[in-house]
Amino acid sequence: MSTEQDILALENRRYKAMVEADKAALDELLADDLIYTHSNAVIDTKQSYIEGILNGRWAYAAAERPVEKIDVFGDCARVTGHVRLTLKNADGTTRSVNGRFLNLWLKRHGKWQMAGWQSTPIPAPAK
Repeated sequence: MSTEQDILALENRRYKAMVEADKAALDELLADDLIYTHSNAVIDTKQSYIEGILNGRWAYAAAERPVEKIDVFGDCARVTGHVRLTLKNADGTTRSVNGRFLNLWLKRHGKWQMAGWQSTPIPAPAK
């Protein structure tokens, strides 16, 4: 299996863990020094991001990545692409996030973890 395939498998696990609010998987996949920058410019740490998922602040219902590119540079992997997220609101409705992303995975002590996320919303087409 190539490193790109390894990273793709880790990305699949991470998105699944986000949707399932799987604390153990997120704790394993996210680096302790994670910087997670949301599309609205809010920044989270590993701890605050996991807490936000567990308490429903971000209740992911679905995640799609129609475009994804993985570039590996030794013990660093850059993942870029297009992501569509569906989140459940407290009132039972859903909202969508459609954006571009930059994601950073680092290999430390023989183990890959996500250390950075930055996303930017894609504007809706003009009417």
